[in-house]
Amino acid sequence: MATPIQNIALVGANGNLGSVILHTLFQHSPAYTITVLQRASSTRPPPPHPVKTISISDAWTTAELTAALAGQHAVIAAFPLRNVEDHLRLADAAAAAGSVRRFIPADYGSVDARSPRARALVPLFERKVIVRERLEVLAAESKTGFSWTSLVTGHFFDWGLGNGFLNFWIKERRAVILGDGTQRSSAGTLGRVAEAVVRVLERLEETRDRVLMVQSFCVSQRDVLAALERALLRRGGKPWDVEVVDVDGFIEKHKRLAEQGDKGSVEELVFALGVVEGDWEDKEDFAMGLLGLEDEDLDEVVERVVGEMGLA
Repeated sequence: MATPIQNIALVGANGNLGSVILHTLFQHSPAYTITVLQRASSTRPPPPHPVKTISISDAWTTAELTAALAGQHAVIAAFPLRNVEDHLRLADAAAAAGSVRRFIPADYGSVDARSPRARALVPLFERKVIVRERLEVLAAESKTGFSWTSLVTGHFFDWGLGNGFLNFWIKERRAVILGDGTQRSSAGTLGRVAEAVVRVLERLEETRDRVLMVQSFCVSQRDVLAALERALLRRGGKPWDVEVVDVDGFIEKHKRLAEQGDKGSVEELVFALGVVEGDWEDKEDFAMGLLGLEDEDLDEVVERVVGEMGLA
């Protein structure tokens, strides 16, 4: 039986997801000793929790990272996977540190990066695969018990619902629906993602060197729209302006714009992939039971998001 995880290094603790992971780790167990790695040039203040912060030079070298990770049992990457080399160096350093038993890469949202279509449409998913492949090699070659777990959690539902990423603009009562809007897809709240991270650290043997898929719920765009309508009804809800678009046409349009450098269209492609390739309840890697997780209530989550937007 593996020794329990105690010392945890978190990279990206001030981000949308990292801050929730940090809070959940503290909430779950006061026994965790958490170290935050932060770039020297970062202008964000240290996290408000009682954690140790290590400043890493912007060179982000493997040697410096390895020294910083000495004595850590787990490393959690929760910073954007824009520069794949930064993530590869972090993985290399975690394996070289000698003490790290579990590495959780910045996989998380949207769809499984193993999807050929996703990799062809959005470079982000190719970068995720590159990191996974490096972790497979590092784990296979490790003499110290280094291992990894990738979590695929669907679109960050509460985050994406509140900022329009999911193509629901709540204050304007406007939505874009792909196809007939009935295709179901898995999505996870930030809290669910953080909870899954904690469950992985508690189940080292069962989750070793695997991709695991989790969710808050598996719902359609029409399901989400209905939940929004219910939440807004008592708030003087006016009728929604719903635009229904062809799925293939939507993807082709934004593929063309993304190739021209339109970053917003890259996000639209990620959104669309989450709709058309995001249902993994029947997938072999679906791990809700393995991690002891149950679905959240869609109406409760939507009500919370609407309330946090100040729509009393």
